[in-house]
Amino acid sequence: MNLNLVSKMRFTIESLGCKVNIYEAEAVAYLLKQRGYIQVTDNPDVQIINTCTVTQTSDSKSRKLIRSKIKENPNAITVVMGCYSQLSSEEAFSIPGVNIVIGTNNRSHIYELIEEYRLFRKNVNLVSNALEYKTFENLCLNELSIHTRGFVKIQDGCENFCTYCAIPYARGPIKSRDPESVITEINALVTHGVKEVILAGINTGTYGKDINNLNLAKLIEKIVLETKIKRLRLSSIELMEITDELLDTIEKYQDVVCNHLHIPLQSACDETLKRMNRKYNMTEYISRIEEIRKRFPDIAITMDCLAGFVGETIEEFETTCENIKNINFAFGHIFPYSIRPNTVASKLKGHLDPKVIKERAKILINIQKENTRNYLNKFIGQEVEVLFEQKKNNYWYGHTTNYLEVFMEDQGIDLTNEIKKIKLLKVENESILGKEI
Repeated sequence: MNLNLVSKMRFTIESLGCKVNIYEAEAVAYLLKQRGYIQVTDNPDVQIINTCTVTQTSDSKSRKLIRSKIKENPNAITVVMGCYSQLSSEEAFSIPGVNIVIGTNNRSHIYELIEEYRLFRKNVNLVSNALEYKTFENLCLNELSIHTRGFVKIQDGCENFCTYCAIPYARGPIKSRDPESVITEINALVTHGVKEVILAGINTGTYGKDINNLNLAKLIEKIVLETKIKRLRLSSIELMEITDELLDTIEKYQDVVCNHLHIPLQSACDETLKRMNRKYNMTEYISRIEEIRKRFPDIAITMDCLAGFVGETIEEFETTCENIKNINFAFGHIFPYSIRPNTVASKLKGHLDPKVIKERAKILINIQKENTRNYLNKFIGQEVEVLFEQKKNNYWYGHTTNYLEVFMEDQGIDLTNEIKKIKLLKVENESILGKEI
C-alpha cells in the first residue's frame, strides 16, 4: 500500500473515561506527531474520539461527543476508538460522519488507517471480539501533550466478571506489558521533565500473572532502581492483589512510591458483594485496610462505591453506610447504579426505583464528604511537598504524595510541573489552601 501522502495533517483527540483511556489518547497523539501530524485544538483534518462504556451514561456521553464533534467539524476524518466502540461497533459505525471505528485494539495502526482512508475514502469498522485479544498492544509514549503527570499503561484486560460490569468483554483477558518497555518509556518521560508517573491498567494488580517470575511488586522495584522518576503512583488496585510483597516494596521505596492506594469497594455489605460477584467480604476488606494503616499511618486510601445495586435492601444499604463511616476513606467516588445491558446484573430481579438509587447515592456522597474533611483536617499546619499541575482562577493547584489537593495564590511565577514545599493553612471544600515556605 502506498501511503506517501504529503501534507501536515492537523488532528484533535478527546478522551472519556479512565486513566487507561487518558494514556491511550496520549500515546495515539504521540504516534501521530511522530509521523508528522500536528496536534491542534480546533479546525482539524482528523478528529479522534476515545470512548468509554463503564456505564450507560458513559455510552450516552460517547455518542453525544461523537455527534457534536462531527457537527462542529463536518469535513474532518472522524475516528472512534475505545470501549464503547468495542462493544457497540455497529452502532458507532452507523453514526453519520464516522469514518473509522476501532475498539480496544489496533490503535497502533491508526496512522495507516487514516492514510488509507485518505487514499480510498472508504469507511472501515475494524473491531473484533475482545476475548480474542491475547497480547498487550504496545503503544509508546515519550512526552506528554495533555497532562502534567504521566500515565503509563502497564496492563490491559480483566477476568473478574463482576455482575454489573461490561469491561471484561470490552478489554478481554489480562495482558501485561514487557517490563523493559515500561522502563524505556518512563526514562523517556523523565528526560522530558515528567516528575510523577501513574502506573495504570484495567486491573493493575494482576500485572505479571501472564509472565513468568514477574508481578507488580517486582516491576515497582525495577522502576525505582532503573529510572530517576521522582514520584511513582499506583492507579486502582483490587484488594485481592494487595499482597504482603507489594506492601513491603512500597514501604521499602516510600521515598518514591506515593502514599496512596485506591482500593475499589463497590459495596460495604457482604450480601450485596455476593450479588456483585466481588471476590472479598467486608471482614477481609476492613482487616486489610487496618494492616495497611498500621504500616502507613497517613496514607490516603480511596475507593469507588455503587449506590442502589440490584436487590439492595434498606438493611444492606444501612450496613454500607455504617462501614463507609467507620473505614473513614480519604476520598471516594460514589456512582448511582445503572443497568448495563447484557451484563449478569441486568438480568437479576429486584432493580430499584431510580429515585431511590439517586437518594442513596446522595446519602453516601455526604458521608464521604465528611470522611474527606476529617482526613484533610489532619494535615493543617503541616509542611508538605506539592507537585503543581495547573493554574485556575489565579490559584495554582497540585497534589501531595498522599493525594491532598493543595492550592496556592498565584505570585506571577509559572509553577507547572514544579515541586514546592508548602505549609497547609485551611480546608476549603475538598482542597487545602497553602503558602510556599
